[in-house]
Amino acid sequence: MFKNGMFKWMPYKEQNMCERKLNRVMRRLEIEKFNFNWDRSSCFIEFCYKEKSYRVEHSVQRAKDKGIILRNGLDCLFELIQSLENLCDIINRGTYKLETWIFGMKQSSPAKEVTEYEEEFHIRYKSLGPQKLAEYNNEELIPVAPESPLGDFDRN
Repeated sequence: MFKNGMFKWMPYKEQNMCERKLNRVMRRLEIEKFNFNWDRSSCFIEFCYKEKSYRVEHSVQRAKDKGIILRNGLDCLFELIQSLENLCDIINRGTYKLETWIFGMKQSSPAKEVTEYEEEFHIRYKSLGPQKLAEYNNEELIPVAPESPLGDFDRN
């Protein structure tokens, strides 16, 4: 509690603490090449592991969607660093290796978000599937003559 109050009047101290913590976590994960950045509403950490590049991201909006209140991108970066620290603890316990988690991070294609309009469209105009002809009155159907492609339309 005291730390949070202190950081409000010492903004650069919080940033330096975050960067030092990230450096320690990356050393624990044995990752030498990494890059990170944060802005007013999001952050990311990019790193190379076994000659492949990976990227983890977080944003104020994603946190808000989950009911978590974050002030800015630096808070998001702090949350990512905490997640990586938890991953270090899991690896140190011998539960999983980093390769297992990295494999799970690979995505073939980004998940497509369905807009509210598309969702409403699919709900309203949902297909009822094939309809049974027995439900319709067969007397109202006009038979088409086989000799004419258009049939006999001159009937009254």
